[in-house]
Amino acid sequence: MYEGERAELLAAVERTAGGLSTAVVVHGEPGSGKTTLLDGVRATIRISGIEAEAALPYAAVDRLVRPAAALIGDLAPALRDLVLRPREDPHLVGLAVLTLLSDLAPVTVVIDDAHWLDRHSADALLFTARRLDADGVAMVFAAEPGFQAPGLRALVLEPPADAAALLDGVELNPQVRARIVREAQGNPLALVEFARALTPEQRLGQVLPVSVPAAGNAVLARFGHRLATAVPYGSRLLLTLAAAERDGDLATVMSAAALFGLSEDDLAGAEGVLRVSGMRLAFRHPLERSAAYHLVALTERLRVHRALAEASADPIRRLGHLAAATLTPDERVAAELEDLARRADPALAACMLDHAAQISPIPAERARRSSEAARNLLRADDYERALPRLAGQDSVRDSLLAGDEQTALALAAQQIGELRERGTPGELPGLLELYAEAQIAAGRYGEAQAALDEAAEIARATGGDGPSAALPAEIAAIQGDASGRPGLLALGQGRYEEAIAHLRAELRPEAMTVAADLVEAAARADRPDLADLAADPLNRLTAWAEAVGRPWAQAVALRARAFLSCTEEAGELLARAVHLHEGAGRPFEQARTALLFGQWLRRAGRRAESRRPLLLAAEQFDRLGATPWAERAHGELRAAGAPPGTTLTPQDPLGGLTPQERRIIRLAAAGVSNREIAAQLFLSPRTVEYHLYRAYPKLGVTSRHDLRHTITTT
Repeated sequence: MYEGERAELLAAVERTAGGLSTAVVVHGEPGSGKTTLLDGVRATIRISGIEAEAALPYAAVDRLVRPAAALIGDLAPALRDLVLRPREDPHLVGLAVLTLLSDLAPVTVVIDDAHWLDRHSADALLFTARRLDADGVAMVFAAEPGFQAPGLRALVLEPPADAAALLDGVELNPQVRARIVREAQGNPLALVEFARALTPEQRLGQVLPVSVPAAGNAVLARFGHRLATAVPYGSRLLLTLAAAERDGDLATVMSAAALFGLSEDDLAGAEGVLRVSGMRLAFRHPLERSAAYHLVALTERLRVHRALAEASADPIRRLGHLAAATLTPDERVAAELEDLARRADPALAACMLDHAAQISPIPAERARRSSEAARNLLRADDYERALPRLAGQDSVRDSLLAGDEQTALALAAQQIGELRERGTPGELPGLLELYAEAQIAAGRYGEAQAALDEAAEIARATGGDGPSAALPAEIAAIQGDASGRPGLLALGQGRYEEAIAHLRAELRPEAMTVAADLVEAAARADRPDLADLAADPLNRLTAWAEAVGRPWAQAVALRARAFLSCTEEAGELLARAVHLHEGAGRPFEQARTALLFGQWLRRAGRRAESRRPLLLAAEQFDRLGATPWAERAHGELRAAGAPPGTTLTPQDPLGGLTPQERRIIRLAAAGVSNREIAAQLFLSPRTVEYHLYRAYPKLGVTSRHDLRHTITTT
């Protein structure tokens, strides 16, 4: 930061060794980095203006000449008296200082906070600086705008373009980082202070849209003092209103100000701190805004937010102020926030829902809103915050989003059982659809289809909405059916360029395995111009897998990265992925990773080693009915020299049953009586007996006792 200005100062100072002199005034807003810049200058004498001594004549000159006390006695008597007992004429004192510095040459004098110099010292030292010639003296002043130094070279520090780099070592949610950069207006001190003052929750992104960044107490006190000296008492409340109204809408601020009896005269009194541009208000310094807001009492801030809520025409701003003014549970405000969140972008919606959850007086509503906030974080690609929260929710949907199909299956089975016992079929279709989604993730496509069929039957009987076509399309795509999801279907059939177009449209945070599909399609398309398409999905997939923390997800991310890696690295990545898949579920993804590793081993000339992962892939694909993938795996096995009949295809004991028979057999194997089965499935006991009579011969059993030993219940 300020590398050009630093080099310019150092070059000027170095010229003093050759007898040349220089005088520079560095101008910059408070916190712009003037002191840091000057710290890089090797000074012979260094002083700073002190606000408390600004009224003491020649206080700064006294501090400047003390290091040269040994030389003062060598000065001419008239000059010695001027240095030891300065008189009213600053020009003569400046001449004495010039002579003293010349005797010390080469010498560099750094004067920081020159705007706090007492008037006599400032006049004397500026006179000295203007008289420098071939004295071997460098004088560098640093001051805030407004410090008058006519005749001297000025170096103005504008907000540096790379100031945001000061946040590189701070862990911040991307949206929070962007907001701090915007609020700080490029001021380095504001950037550092705003980041340092954030709570752990705020660092993660829980910041309302109307929140005002805070700073450390010492910095706030410093800028609060500036406000107290620059703004009349009657105008300070208007400053707080302007600080709380983040967009600086003049009409809103003045409407709210009128509720407190403030007028345009109070706005005029704040002109030293505020800028008015058209219908917008802006603080001249971001830390003055922070001080104007945080240094007033909490009760005053609450009054300010209530007034701004009343005056705001924008519904998001109105509700933001209303929420900021709400410290106790309030269902009305929580409901309004939730309603508005449905129309906001995911990142803002998450923040609003989080705040709605905090002020929800009803525990169930609090949990529901918190869960919905986490889902919005996921839609905003904020995996680090979203996924741990989703994993902690007692929800089938959230468990699926968090990549945990086993928990989702257990929760769904429990909740489905409770609904059946209560005899409330209307809620079953949605839950059965989630249950089917979990079954698909677990590779139990027959069970999934049975659940979807039941959901459709109940929906028809109750007049509700049936399941969507997305889940049957997922199964169909894996099994090579033309009705399947286009992207995955084309990928399985080797139509990679066609798959890319579909997969890009299907990519969404709720289904990040599509990112792995897109990486594979782009890599296998064998077109260099398509390779770049894989970079962003891979980065998102990697971040998601790291946040979700599931071994199967990390394995899928490693498999995707292998497609874009050099040959040797790809092998290492795939070996790690195969290991992570062991016992981690997701058989379809496990089989795909095993197939790719087997292909890599065979192409590396390690045919014998390749047979094991290829055999695993072939067995899994056969069991899943994933015909296009199974054909590829069997072809690789043959190329690897595996003898015919090596693969073993385990049979699904329920494979020959209809969906209705599957449901009844599962319940019967779990020990549920025919009458209870009839009640749960909303059938007659005679219909249950009929389906059992038809299913027993297909399974090779004659009794419920045999059934329990044949069927594995879930």
